[in-house]
Amino acid sequence: MPLCCTADPGKSILVVWWLLDIRERSPDEVPYARFDAGGPAHTHDRGVVLVGFLFALGAAQDVLPVDVDYCVALYRTLTAHRALVVLLDDVEHTEQVTPLLPSGSACLVVTTSRHPLGSLIEHGARVHRVGPLDHADGLALFQGITGPDRVHSDRPAAARLVELCCGRPLTIAACAAAAAIRPGVPLADLVDDLNRPLDMLDRNGDILVNHAVQADYDGLTPLGQALFRLIGVQPTSRFSFRMLTALLPPAQARPLPVGTRTADYDHGLDPSGPRSRRDSRVRRVIDELTGAALLVGHPLDTAPVSAAIDPTGMSGPVWTIEAVPHQVARELADTLDLPEVRAAAVVRVVDQVLWPALHAADILITPYRRRTPYPVPSEDLARFGEVVFADRAQALTWLDLHVDTLAAYAHALYAAGEYRRALLLVDALWPLWLHRKHYELRLELDALALRAAGELGDEAARAEMLKRIGLVQISLGGYEEAHEALRAALALRLTLRDQWGQADCRNALGLYHRAVGDSDFAATQFRLAANTYRAVGALREQGLANHNLGALQVDTGQYSLAVVQLQRTAEEFAALAEPDEYNALRVRIDLARAHLGLRHYRAARDLAVEAADGMALVGNPAERARAVEVLADIAQATDDPSYPQRLAEALALYESVNSPRTDRLRTRLAAATAQDER
Repeated sequence: MPLCCTADPGKSILVVWWLLDIRERSPDEVPYARFDAGGPAHTHDRGVVLVGFLFALGAAQDVLPVDVDYCVALYRTLTAHRALVVLLDDVEHTEQVTPLLPSGSACLVVTTSRHPLGSLIEHGARVHRVGPLDHADGLALFQGITGPDRVHSDRPAAARLVELCCGRPLTIAACAAAAAIRPGVPLADLVDDLNRPLDMLDRNGDILVNHAVQADYDGLTPLGQALFRLIGVQPTSRFSFRMLTALLPPAQARPLPVGTRTADYDHGLDPSGPRSRRDSRVRRVIDELTGAALLVGHPLDTAPVSAAIDPTGMSGPVWTIEAVPHQVARELADTLDLPEVRAAAVVRVVDQVLWPALHAADILITPYRRRTPYPVPSEDLARFGEVVFADRAQALTWLDLHVDTLAAYAHALYAAGEYRRALLLVDALWPLWLHRKHYELRLELDALALRAAGELGDEAARAEMLKRIGLVQISLGGYEEAHEALRAALALRLTLRDQWGQADCRNALGLYHRAVGDSDFAATQFRLAANTYRAVGALREQGLANHNLGALQVDTGQYSLAVVQLQRTAEEFAALAEPDEYNALRVRIDLARAHLGLRHYRAARDLAVEAADGMALVGNPAERARAVEVLADIAQATDDPSYPQRLAEALALYESVNSPRTDRLRTRLAAATAQDER
């Protein structure tokens, strides 16, 4: 007695498809009853169904007893020597099934339900929880309805239709039916319809997909419905347990759909109560959504290796929502929930899950940075749960792994009018930009933060973001845009009389002039920046400006001056109260370049090896590539056969961060390879 348990309205279609598949075994009859789970109580009258079955099995209507127990006895007598497949569809509870169990050993009962009906196991049932069909089964169902010729005529389109249906049997069957009744319409046209999630209508106006998800939603508890809608307004389709917990608001702030009584909606999720009790209730709601095939669970063992050491839980176990349910959830939220409720759900995920981790990573990787306090007080953040990364490498890995999610939430915060949070979230991504680059995404988010600062009227934040945009444009070769942004940033800092900020902008302008070959003006800007930093007591930043001046001297062939300048800068970094290992290693790379220019090959090699190894530990592929490229230059100058190998190593590192230096190095490697071949 297999028990097919699924909340998908396609369960009936799936069972019928299965019955057609076994029809060669030719059961005598297939008694069928639909109980309309979730409908009015009178539709569940087992006596009515039992009498109908008896009549269908040949019992004379005038001799049918009216007592249910006598009907059960007669039913079991009539089924003792028959081969039956009894189909009981959409059952609500076990009591509807037990009177209809035939007594014959050749009989089979198939029951579909939105509920596990676990008590049927004592009657010999086997429970099968049916999830979405895999691609092969979905295509077989589609072909079984349309016929093989329809599929063979355009197999790629048929496969795409099945993929867009997300494995849901009812959706696949509806698409197949639409294709079958219009044999002249290409399957590619149906693909175009399904590619528009809110317009999935066939040409007769019948909804193909959305009503399946809507039916699942209608069968949820009020709290399950609320969580589903709030999932819909999130800018991601992947959720950790902590994220789903954050989505559920305190009872007094929980969104109530129209017509819902507060008493019906209060499930006691008191945030001040014991965490274990709250987590237990949240797990039950998640189980409800996964049981309804509205969420898909992914256990920890299918997540990346880094999941095992991810203190945020965002790497696994996780739950995902498919495109169609996500779109329906968003539509329901837009209809039933107020804008402030939708915005608050996004803010809770950021405040309780993303920001604590992002802030912890920022503090660990760049402890020396100036920061603006977050809108949520630190004691409230502590209540959400502190995030502790084991080391810088783990923090950088977490940022890299979840950067797309962080970017999506930055956009969502901006769209919700949470400009301060959006600005601070982007600002806290600086350690990732510093070490892993992500140039294009960085430019996109810095521009978003610039708009947020404008909405807030925060001129200091505007100046900071303009400076950052100028820096990334220098890296990307957008020199005109870089110059415009940096001049605007400096003008704002002058207006604000912010000396530190002015020095930041002059240092960045020095980098611009260095990039475009104006070495004299670049040197002037670096010296002005260093003097201003010294005046305001910013010793680390003074070292940065002096390092840039030393690197410029290497570029212009002033190797002896550069060695003196960079050695002094190395001493400045070594004397800092709070070490800056990353920038100290950068100084070593340029000092190696200076010694190479003076043909001090051993000193240059030692410095470059030390810098390359150090950057590997810091986790910065771009700067490690610079150190390896210096080793390649040394190999070339000394006729060392490792020259092409070093170039290839540097190229791979540059490629890993999509560095603009990749093309130049690829050209060098091609020339070195051609030289070796000759």
